[in-house]
Amino acid sequence: MRFLLVDGYYYAFRSFYAMPSLSTRSGEPTNAIYGLTIVIRRMLADLQPDFGAVVFDGGLPADRIALRSDYKANRPEIPNALKVQIPWLKELLKALGLTPIEVEGQEADDVIATYTKKAIEKNIDVVLATNDKDLLSLIGPHVSAYTVEKKKFRLITEKDIEEKWLVHPWQLPDLLALTGDSVDNIPGVPGIGKKTAAKWISRYGSLSALLNASDIPDKRFAQLIEENKELIMTNYKMLELKNDIPLPIPIEELRIKPNYAEQERLFKRFEFKKLAEALKEHPEKKSSEKSSENTDILFG
Repeated sequence: MRFLLVDGYYYAFRSFYAMPSLSTRSGEPTNAIYGLTIVIRRMLADLQPDFGAVVFDGGLPADRIALRSDYKANRPEIPNALKVQIPWLKELLKALGLTPIEVEGQEADDVIATYTKKAIEKNIDVVLATNDKDLLSLIGPHVSAYTVEKKKFRLITEKDIEEKWLVHPWQLPDLLALTGDSVDNIPGVPGIGKKTAAKWISRYGSLSALLNASDIPDKRFAQLIEENKELIMTNYKMLELKNDIPLPIPIEELRIKPNYAEQERLFKRFEFKKLAEALKEHPEKKSSEKSSENTDILFG
C-alpha cells in the first residue's frame, strides 16, 4: 500500500506563481486552484496511492519561536489573491479524493513526519510530494519523494540524497545545523559550507559525536565548532522534526475516494471548461489518466 503526503503550501505557492493570472468572469482568481488541480491529478495518475492527504501549516510552534524569535521571519505574507483561493482549493482537494489537514499551532513538516512514522509502523510505503530539505531527511527504505523531470516522474531515494548532499538523509538536519538554512531564516556557522560539513559529519557519524570530539585534526574547523556550539545546538533543535504530533485523522480514514460529481460542479464553478467536459464524458477513465497539461513548471 502507498500513502501520498503532499506539502500543501509548497504546492499552493508554486501553483500560484507558476501559473498565469487566471480568473473567472466575475474576477475571482483561480490560478492556484487550477495549478494544484493539475498537479494532484498528475500525482494520482503517476503513483496510484491508496491513502492521501495534503498537509497545511497550522502556525509556528511555540517551542521553535522560543528558541529563535525571528524563525521564518523572512517568509513573505501570503498574497491576498492566493489567500482567497485556499478555502476553495481545499474543497477541490476533497473532491479529488485527498484530505486537507491542518493542525493548529503545528507546522506541516511535523505533521507529515508523524504520519510518515505511523505509516511505516503499519508497513505502508510513503511518498512525500515536497522539495523541503527538512522533509527529505525522512527518506529511507519505505519513504521516497516525488518529482517530475523532463515530463517524467521519478521517486527520489536515499541514493539521490547521498549523491546531492554527501550525507545520508537522516543526517541532513546535522548538516544544516552547521550550514544553516536561509529558507527558514536559520543562520549557519560562517566559513562552513556543505562539502566541509558533510565531510566531518560523515567521518564522525553524527552532529552529536562531532560536537563532542576532542580529536578533530583540522584546527581551524575545530575552532569554528567550539566557538559556535550554542548556535549549532540551537539550529539542530530548530531543524529536528517532531514525529509525535497528535493526529486529527487516522491513516485508515485517509483512503482516497474521488467524488466525481463534486469535481464536475467545482470545475464548472471555476470555469475549468476542458476539465469539466472531460470528466463529464468519461469520469472514471479521465480521473486516472495522466494530464495532458505541461506540469514541469509546477514540480521540483
